[in-house]
Amino acid sequence: MAEVYRKCASYRDLVAGGSGEREFLQWLIAFLDTPSVWFHLSPVEVLAWEDVETKLEIGDVSLRGLALPYSGPASVEGRLVPPDGDMEGNIVVAEFPSDVDDAKYIVIEAARRGAQAVVFSGKPPRRIVVTGEYGYKIDAAPAPIPAASFEDAASHIGKRARLVIETKARVTYSYSLVAFNNFENTPMISAHWDHWLVGATDNCAGVEAAVLAFSELVADDVPIALGLFTAEEGVAPHLPSFYWAWGSYNYFKKWRPSLLVNIDVVGVGTPRMYAVPYLHESLRGLGPVEQPEAYFDSVHYERWGLPSVTISSLRDTWAFYHSPLDTNVDLENILYVADLAKRLVKIKPAPPAVRLEDYGLPPADSPHEAWSLVYNYVVVFRDYSHSDIVYTDIFKFLKKAAEYRRIDLLAGPTLCVGNCEKALETYRELALLRLASQPL
Repeated sequence: MAEVYRKCASYRDLVAGGSGEREFLQWLIAFLDTPSVWFHLSPVEVLAWEDVETKLEIGDVSLRGLALPYSGPASVEGRLVPPDGDMEGNIVVAEFPSDVDDAKYIVIEAARRGAQAVVFSGKPPRRIVVTGEYGYKIDAAPAPIPAASFEDAASHIGKRARLVIETKARVTYSYSLVAFNNFENTPMISAHWDHWLVGATDNCAGVEAAVLAFSELVADDVPIALGLFTAEEGVAPHLPSFYWAWGSYNYFKKWRPSLLVNIDVVGVGTPRMYAVPYLHESLRGLGPVEQPEAYFDSVHYERWGLPSVTISSLRDTWAFYHSPLDTNVDLENILYVADLAKRLVKIKPAPPAVRLEDYGLPPADSPHEAWSLVYNYVVVFRDYSHSDIVYTDIFKFLKKAAEYRRIDLLAGPTLCVGNCEKALETYRELALLRLASQPL
């Protein structure tokens, strides 16, 4: 028990395409190798990024920190100033926002006001990806200035300092590992192995649970596939602002299991099921069920209207998410998640039922396509310091669009900026164009 977990957690910053990944991949294949299991390696081009050394020098004091992905090498000097100070030519010191993903808005604003870099201060330090685009797009959007995280930078505000970030990055190929015992269209249990720092809950515990569930189902001769994905944390070579779930996205563009049961951020707290709504009735009695969340490898299945469930305790990990404190898990929690995954893959999901005619649209070629045109993710802004990614009935949601400053489709076009009163009309036109482009 927990051999996979311990091996995974022995790698610090196990990044896609990095130095330790190939060794871990070979170890996984050897560990899973049995006469009834076949393997497929799914290649994906990635940017392999490594934080060699990050430090903040203030006089005779040198603080060690974490570079924020995917900052490039940098050596900048300036006065340490607060976010409401004179940023021009200086280094901004900020606390991580309550929603740590909003760190990128602090970086974008600091760059706009002429700052040379941003350092985030507080315990624990974290690795949070920052980009140069407000939304989450497929287009390239590298961070406009370097950024890093330190425990105690705030106590030095007002002093001159030098931020040194030494990173390495190269474009290379990484591989997701898919194992299966049946060549038919089977359900899949998935997890990602790439992680920042130790990654105990995110996601070495998930890999352990997925492998355990898969192995027991294979022993019972249940048709099943196992998807162990690279590049969930990131990232494509062109550095898009929708940086996560890159490895699974490339796999699911080519092969789509009949049902996806994904495991991500488990081992502590209360495992919850995040599932597309048309599966909720099938999941009744198995545990807490909630609307989908975009932060997992299941996001593309949800965007495409396909049947998926993610098991996660993400809500219970914010205090140590993506930090050096993510080092411990409860093995009983992992066993529970593995057992839940085994039960989930045996459900028989009915296709979704939605009438596009009720929304003023012609029929779609498939029920999943129809579902995705109505139920999907939008990225919404009331201002440019915070955004929410919401899974919703888009037609219903956009009827109240006027209260927002900007609305995007996740990984898609921007529907409105400033005046959002016509966002629904814009979306309806996009939906019609999408239906018109369906293959004959």
